[in-house]
Amino acid sequence: MQITRIGSDYITIDEDNIRSEELLSIPRVHLIKLDFFQPNETKVMNVISLFPKTNRYVIEDNIRIYNYILKRTSKKYYILNKEGIGLISFFRKNNKVLLNFMNVSTFEKQFLLSEGCFEDLLSNIEVILIDRDAYEEKKDILRNWNGNVIIDEI
Repeated sequence: MQITRIGSDYITIDEDNIRSEELLSIPRVHLIKLDFFQPNETKVMNVISLFPKTNRYVIEDNIRIYNYILKRTSKKYYILNKEGIGLISFFRKNNKVLLNFMNVSTFEKQFLLSEGCFEDLLSNIEVILIDRDAYEEKKDILRNWNGNVIIDEI
């Protein structure tokens, strides 16, 4: 397991902060969430050139646009589940997933964290975003997992 920290290892880039000195000063960003209101190739390629050491991106909206742009690069990207979207239909449509546990219903979260299901889930995804309590509960299982864990401290 690799812990990925929000704000240093995992950042969000949009039109307002694309040239933020604070973000540009981070030596190595592991994951960048692309969150442009109106994404286009110029904006995405600017991010790629501003953060040349970053090879993994996260997208939540405008998936077709980002897919069209990123598939022509050597960059890997994950689809982030949106709040209120059915979990089963989300997994059926996407194969590279960043599962955000804060965006699923209470019932879905309980199911996903249940014994057996959680381990199966981890064998099928590479990145999860969970809260501190869920992390503490599943810490022993996560130690042996090769994926990335983003802990939401909010």
